Amino acid sequence: MTLSKDRIVRPLGACERTIDFYAHRNPLQFSLVAELNRHVTESALVTALAVLREHHPLLGVAVDRAAPEAVYRVSGGAISLETVADGTPWQSVVAVEQTRAIPPAPGSLVRAVLVPRESGSTVVLTFAHQIADGVGGLRALLDLVAALCGEELPPPGGVPQAQEDLLAHVDGAADMPEEPLEEDERMNATGELTPFSGRTPHLDTLALDPGLTMRLVHRCRQEHTSVHAALCAAATAVLHRRGREFVRVLTPVDLRRAVGLPDEVVNRFTSVRTGSAADDAKDFWALARRTRASIALQRTPAALKAGAAALAQHAPSSADDAEAMMSAATAADIQITNLGVAQPSRQNLSALSALWGPAQITQVRGEHVLGVVTVGGRLRMTELTHDPVAGLVPEVAAVLAEACAEPPRG
Repeated sequence: MTLSKDRIVRPLGACERTIDFYAHRNPLQFSLVAELNRHVTESALVTALAVLREHHPLLGVAVDRAAPEAVYRVSGGAISLETVADGTPWQSVVAVEQTRAIPPAPGSLVRAVLVPRESGSTVVLTFAHQIADGVGGLRALLDLVAALCGEELPPPGGVPQAQEDLLAHVDGAADMPEEPLEEDERMNATGELTPFSGRTPHLDTLALDPGLTMRLVHRCRQEHTSVHAALCAAATAVLHRRGREFVRVLTPVDLRRAVGLPDEVVNRFTSVRTGSAADDAKDFWALARRTRASIALQRTPAALKAGAAALAQHAPSSADDAEAMMSAATAADIQITNLGVAQPSRQNLSALSALWGPAQITQVRGEHVLGVVTVGGRLRMTELTHDPVAGLVPEVAAVLAEACAEPPRG
């Protein structure tokens, strides 16, 4: 779908406006990484990025903040591409990407870095959060890999609607209250923002081996819980061991899966929080089940619809408003963004060595942002923080391994 340069695409929705106001002073962007087992030339990547931009309209826009209300405008700019020295660790590329704000104009609001390697290539895509969430970014990255592999992408769709407009038509009465959750008052403690300084964050990564990944999936089914809830329980247990009496976990919820919204490169998410006191972590699988149940209560269609309606009615009108809203809504000891199992085509899967991310920092003091994605039978974790907890990611993996090794009860 080709649009003329500078044409208004559409106004930003309430969630997108909140992110954009927040990004006035706090760059909000995330990176995803594809390791390929084949060499990719810069010219081939330029061509594939142009195909990607053509297929996903929000990859070719800028944010016009001068309009009475912020709007997306078509940008004439291509997706920028940088090639770094052969063998540069992609981890260092991703960490630096968090220090380089993506300006709202002139666009595009995504950029790419090519990392040549002796045995293949790595591609890093970094997205401004105004135009995409992690699942949308993963869709774009898999489409880019498909284009590099010579696959023809499906015909481009129209401009994705704002999620509030779609949620307004989702079944589920927004005026019917859900059963209120009994909530510890510590759940509502507000976070503190740290001024953006361009400081390079600490980054840690770890891939579970295929055997442990398979055991984790199988055991979660046995225990009537989810892999994501097990990850939350493991991170919670580690932080409790480090002396934290109460631990809050922030979970972004993908609205595509929760209420059947279209799979598009755009924002389709909300966030929910779960919490636990130290005593709750003594029984790992019980904590995982409680976590899953708490998330399920907060992601029903009625709850999601009500939350979107409330944001639309009380959307921020300034950067100060957005910062206050975000520091209250997203404060947590750790955020776990789990993209689930990536589904490349068989041809693309053979070209992929690994996927990593999403990697992100949001400028909340003390935050740990853990990105998780599974492909080729291996779950991979990427953590970013300005306040490292030594051994956090390896210990999360160790807790998962210990829990999977325990004999099932009953």
